[in-house]
Amino acid sequence: MQPLPKKKRYPSSGEGDSVWDMKRILLALFCAASFLGPMAAAASAQVVVPVPIPVPMLDLVPASPKAPWVDLPSVQVGNNSPWWSQVLLYIPNRVLDLVDVFRVDVGVGPSFGAVVRVTEYGEAGVREMLPMSVRVGDFGRRAPFLLETSNEFGIGPLYVDSSDRKVCPAEVGLGADLLVAGAYAGICFDELLDFAAGLIFIDLKDDDLS
Repeated sequence: MQPLPKKKRYPSSGEGDSVWDMKRILLALFCAASFLGPMAAAASAQVVVPVPIPVPMLDLVPASPKAPWVDLPSVQVGNNSPWWSQVLLYIPNRVLDLVDVFRVDVGVGPSFGAVVRVTEYGEAGVREMLPMSVRVGDFGRRAPFLLETSNEFGIGPLYVDSSDRKVCPAEVGLGADLLVAGAYAGICFDELLDFAAGLIFIDLKDDDLS
């Protein structure tokens, strides 16, 4: 007696649906990869060009309807100062005006030469700093000490002043340096006139405190 052939087994409806679902998922993934791959490559190779803003952003901001802030009044100086300010600062201003009149100093250090001044347009002489001269004295309304390293030389309007000094327009003075020490003495007549006028509350130089 021959054995009966085995029956062919077919998958059940549940197993068949699972297989078809898996195939659909794989097919969808394949299609998505095929479609998005070239787009991603093209996007990565694209050059981004910045777009300039044609209109200033400040012009697009609406103005406030309120009145703008006004500037505070500035501190008055010189001849325009109020009378009470001139009275309170009378003594300090006269002292400073008097300090501006004189140019007197002494110094030590390797330097030589001499200078004569009859206003800033009538200077003559030569002064060499080798390399410097330490000076103390009255330099007008400046610090009472000076490290002078600049030379001065020439005659008349072509005279080259030391960049470390401030020469008055009407200064008359005389100075000399003798290798290890030096001295200078001068009077600024324009500052002297300013001091005299300041005694009656006239500030010719417009340099009074206020």
